Order: sequence, then structure tokens, then C-alpha cells
Amino acid sequence: MDLFTWIMILCTLAALAGLVWRYRADITTWFDRRTGASPFRMAVCGLAALACMAVVAAVSPVQLPVAVYKLALVLVAGYLGYWCDVWLFPYSRPDGYLVRNWETDQGFKADAPDHAIVPGYETVFSAALIRRAIVVGCCMLAVGLGL
Repeated sequence: MDLFTWIMILCTLAALAGLVWRYRADITTWFDRRTGASPFRMAVCGLAALACMAVVAAVSPVQLPVAVYKLALVLVAGYLGYWCDVWLFPYSRPDGYLVRNWETDQGFKADAPDHAIVPGYETVFSAALIRRAIVVGCCMLAVGLGL
């Protein structure tokens, strides 16, 4: 890439960072209302990943597209792993063991669990969560090892 392209990319990223910084209170309020978690909780990890990508770009710029390609493949594998779980186990979705529909019952309550599980189905709910994590992780691992 030429210098002009790098400058345009950096200016775009700086503008996006400025917008996020400007509206960070609104973003945090929106996320708190929906999940109760701060959207900036992984900011340090994101900055570390960007720093590593910058080192790769400085040391060997030829490898940058390869790294982005591998990341994209692993993300697609996670997405496909989720859908494999949904297709393989259509009647055993983890959200089927919740007392109320999680999509309509939004909001964070500090003194209560996020979503109540139907009494007596705690073990089945846990098994469904672990099963989904294993299916998605195996799909991601298969694609990652295939690279």
C-alpha cells in the first residue's frame, strides 16, 4: 500500500475513535440497559491486538493480509459452528430452559441473576451450554488447524 492509503486508514480510525470517545456515555448506557456489561471491558485486549498487528505490519507487511485472512476464517468457523449446533440439536437450545423469553425480558438487575432457569433443568441447561461451546470450539479448532 502506498502512503496515501495508510494516511486515509489512520484518519478514518482516528475519526471513529473520536466518535466513540465523544459518545462513550451513550454507548455505555445503551449496553448497560441491554446486558449490564460495559462495552469497553475488552478495550485493553483490543489495543494489545492492534499493537501486535502494528508490529506485524512493521516487521513483515506481507504477512498482514495472511493474518487478517486467518482471523476471518476462524470467525467464520465460529459462526458456522454455532449454526451446526442449532441444526444438530434444534430441540435442545440453551435458551429453551429459561423461565422467560430472554429477548423480551431485557434489563440488568444488580441483585438477581440475568435470566432464571426452569427449576429442575439446571443440569440440562448447563449441558446444553457446554455442548454448544464444544461444538463451536471444535469447528474453530478444525479450521485453525487446517490453516
